[in-house]
Amino acid sequence: MSPQTTRRFRTAKKIQFAAVELAVRDGLSNVTTEAIAKEAGISTRSFFNYYAYKEAALMGPPPDYPAEASEAFVIGKGKLIDDLSILIEAHLKRFLNEREIFAQILHLSDSDPKLNALRNSAMLARRAQMRGLLHRRTPGSDTRLIEILAAAVIAATNAAAKDWAAGERPDLIAAAKENLVLIEKAGMLLESIPN
Repeated sequence: MSPQTTRRFRTAKKIQFAAVELAVRDGLSNVTTEAIAKEAGISTRSFFNYYAYKEAALMGPPPDYPAEASEAFVIGKGKLIDDLSILIEAHLKRFLNEREIFAQILHLSDSDPKLNALRNSAMLARRAQMRGLLHRRTPGSDTRLIEILAAAVIAATNAAAKDWAAGERPDLIAAAKENLVLIEKAGMLLESIPN
């Protein structure tokens, strides 16, 4: 990341942390963009350079897959599950210090339809990114298989993140890797179920 991109990302995270803190303390319906900006130490005008509305600030910057790890995955020659595991680890390790804020966002989104829709939209965006990476990694593959695999990868990592946020799994990366292995096991389960 360039210094400007890094600075912009840090400010976006600062705004997100302020938004979540206020929403937890005062209730989401009582939080304004002006209050978030003040808490983050920026102007309201600056707030809108980062987020269009308060719910977007709560979600924070889009958690895209890291560019370098994504490219390494695309050109990787190892077993697909192993290279996928490396990519997911690179993606998730950026959030290891954000367990509490992630849990708070999940809790807030359970009671706010707009925030919940944004969370679902973010997951769909990551699924589209994963689909694109899988297409690039395995050109010519059946697009239906790619779509199903991308959805399974997102489901596996999302389930791990939810368990981690709830305190049920202490290690986010280990949980995600275990869930990725379950994708293969799920396929084998289908073959073992009698008609």
